[in-house]
Amino acid sequence: MLAATAVVAAVLVAEPGLRSVSTGCAGTLSVGLIVLGVVRHRPGSASWPLLALMLAFWALSAVLVHVQGHISSLAVAAVWAGQAVATGVTVNAVVSGKRPVTRSLTAGLDLIIIATVTFLVGAQIVAAGTSESRNWTAVAVASVDVALLSMLVRFAVSRRALGPSNVLVLVASFLAIVYDLLSAVQGRRLALPGEPSQILAVVFMLLFGIAALHPSMARAFSADTFTQRRPPSTALLGLLPLVLVPSGVAWAADVTGSRNLPPWAIPAAGAIIAGLCLLRGSDGLRSSEYLAEHDPLTGLANRRGLDRAFDEAPRAGGLSLLLIDLDEFKQVNDTHGHNVGDALLLLLRDRLVRATGTSGLAARLGGDEFVVLTQPHLAPVVAERFLQSLREPAVVGDLVLRTGASVGTADATSDATLAELLTHADVAMYAAKAAGGGRALAFHPAMRAEVARRFTLSSQVRQLLGHETFDVGRLEIRYQPLVELHSGRVIGAEALVRWMHPEHGLLSPDAFLGLVNSNHLDTELDAVVLNDVLTQLAQWRDQGLPMLPVSVNLTRDSLEDARLADRVLAALAVLSLPTSVLHLEITEHDQLSTDSPAQHTLGVLDAAGVRVYLDDYGTGYTSLEYLHRFPIKVLKLDRSVVTPLDAGQVHLVGAVNAMAVALDLEILAEGIETPEQRDQLMSLGIRYGQGYLFSRPLTAAQYAQTALAVTDESVPFPRPAGESARR
Repeated sequence: MLAATAVVAAVLVAEPGLRSVSTGCAGTLSVGLIVLGVVRHRPGSASWPLLALMLAFWALSAVLVHVQGHISSLAVAAVWAGQAVATGVTVNAVVSGKRPVTRSLTAGLDLIIIATVTFLVGAQIVAAGTSESRNWTAVAVASVDVALLSMLVRFAVSRRALGPSNVLVLVASFLAIVYDLLSAVQGRRLALPGEPSQILAVVFMLLFGIAALHPSMARAFSADTFTQRRPPSTALLGLLPLVLVPSGVAWAADVTGSRNLPPWAIPAAGAIIAGLCLLRGSDGLRSSEYLAEHDPLTGLANRRGLDRAFDEAPRAGGLSLLLIDLDEFKQVNDTHGHNVGDALLLLLRDRLVRATGTSGLAARLGGDEFVVLTQPHLAPVVAERFLQSLREPAVVGDLVLRTGASVGTADATSDATLAELLTHADVAMYAAKAAGGGRALAFHPAMRAEVARRFTLSSQVRQLLGHETFDVGRLEIRYQPLVELHSGRVIGAEALVRWMHPEHGLLSPDAFLGLVNSNHLDTELDAVVLNDVLTQLAQWRDQGLPMLPVSVNLTRDSLEDARLADRVLAALAVLSLPTSVLHLEITEHDQLSTDSPAQHTLGVLDAAGVRVYLDDYGTGYTSLEYLHRFPIKVLKLDRSVVTPLDAGQVHLVGAVNAMAVALDLEILAEGIETPEQRDQLMSLGIRYGQGYLFSRPLTAAQYAQTALAVTDESVPFPRPAGESARR
């Protein structure tokens, strides 16, 4: 249809006699096209019916001019009626796209610029209307058209959600205003039959109709279309046409011969509008500079802002940089969503700003990494203040969240660059993480070797669990016996993974589990351990050894896998193992979201006979919630609760045991190292335990020789379903 419109325009250029009749036909056809578009696409806006009415009036005026051969008062009335309806379309569109009022210098300057343009045009209209000039209507209409053209261009430049229908409507509106402007400066409201401007009338009328046929017409006048703006730098260009309005008004006055304003008025208005646009541009530039140097979420300096602050910081008293990395922040995002994570970051920002004080600069590099620039003697103080503030939980809505941080500090030499300082602080921060987190360490050159070692281990972990052929050693499973406290008899074992490294020997979990997690390989490690344990259980069965249960730890990533239950049960079936020989341990430290598949997965496994333990009980986040949501059978009391059994801890363990009895749960105490601890736990009603007092983790062969060979299977663990826990 656009191609057909172009052909029609070309024909009308060659045949002036067809222009008048084509104008009326084009308007009538477009009314029908708009009706068709409304019926087909069902827009929710009243703007399209108003556009059809507007075109109907203008088509009527064109028909009257064609029939009468001149511009009659009735034809002019039809034009004014159409323009009145066009005003209604504009008002309806403005109301639809109305945004909340923003109180800012930028918004205020925009309003003042538009008000100045409106005042200038209004002054021209009043001056023309009160003069003795017979062409006052022409200069008034032309001045309004000039302002409308500038507003139309500003709208088109500043909006980013314009669809094909919007583009066609804008082009049609632009041509309609140009047509009206050309007629006005000639002292008429319509073009005479055969005039070239009638070609514009045919084209813009057809474009309005074609715009109604495209499916995007349904949202052409929606609020989203009008409120989605382009970036401020692009929207600023939309003000440039407003600067040209005074020149346009002066041109209209000259052409119509109706210079009614004082000679200084239009230049003064042009200067005011230009000055306001410069202020608007300056404010926009300042805003862009601020956004370029500040983090959009926290308002702290970003990397660019940190660069500038570092360059401008005086070196006389020295300079130190603190690099802060939040511990376990990713779990908050994954469990509760990024909205909660962002709210937590804002709370921690406030604590960091308070800890930094007025003598330093706090910045956010991204994610959960923050930086502080301060004086060397204040660096330890700032780090301690911030770490101390993290001991208080953060309340986000109904959630009570706890997080820690690892801090690395580095002092700047006279010729140090920011990149070098960040690298040193990063090395120190990773050393703080490796030391257990929740602390601050200052950079020392010797730390480089440890970081390099961890980097190498991280690469080797990926190779190890990726089943690559490099010589990076092998994973080995150790079995630590679980015992009945009063008799010392073995009633099962916990599977603990070790890494037999070709250079470093046997590595404990603390040396590499953090690397596994940071490389997102938890699921792969869990699968390897589970497969090895089940294979070993099958071998012990084939050797005629007792089938005591073995518990395997599962990480959060594995529990989030909806296919976990099927894979576990399938692996047991392939090896013909009873489900009772496998127990699974989950931990409170791995927060699981309410929509996690873990609850269903563990429910399926529990129903099949696979028992579930809650590990590290007493150190996690939401113990009671876990007891409610998951089919927990055994609470494993963390060694941090067991080891210092003073008066307070005794009461705590007693209370936990009472709760377990009420909930029909068993308790197993971890980390028992002395007979005194064992006896005290027994006196509190605890039946089961594990620890160095009974045995260190053993190889499969050692466990078979020292535990399975002498096991009395008469000791049940955990208690069969239905057996009372009360003793």
